[in-house]
Amino acid sequence: MPIPDNRDESLLNRAFGCFAFLGLATLPLGLGILLSVLEWMNFDEGTTGGSLAMLYGMALAAPLSMGALGASTYGIWQTVRLRHPALVALSAVSVVCGGGLILVMQYTPGWNGGTDPPALDYGMGIAFGLYITANLFIPAWWFIVGRRHYRSEASGPGHNALSAPPH
Repeated sequence: MPIPDNRDESLLNRAFGCFAFLGLATLPLGLGILLSVLEWMNFDEGTTGGSLAMLYGMALAAPLSMGALGASTYGIWQTVRLRHPALVALSAVSVVCGGGLILVMQYTPGWNGGTDPPALDYGMGIAFGLYITANLFIPAWWFIVGRRHYRSEASGPGHNALSAPPH
């Protein structure tokens, strides 16, 4: 991997931040689905949970969709440009699980008014869960550990980013 510079670190911070936004934006939807499946909360129409979910969903759908589209585009563009291994993994998960889920969903029986087979239902749930998990934890790893490691590589061999400066 080539020696990084400060500009690359700034671009990496923004790219990981975009993917973190995707994880945070989809987290409430994933938690809502999980609560509904576990029957801990009822999101049917006419219930308090259903009314609130519909209200917030309608109010936030357009801004979040535009933000997610912009964040996805920028994150994948920076991945192609910088080729950082964690960003490549994150982009692959986002494209396969996020984009694949969107493409497959329209051909499922549940989308067309029927019921989905359990294997398809579980598979889509696992893909969506993996998408949210990767978009939350890989950027968290970057901002907690990876950035420090990246800086130590930028400083040169033998330099420890955590060591005290020479006197």
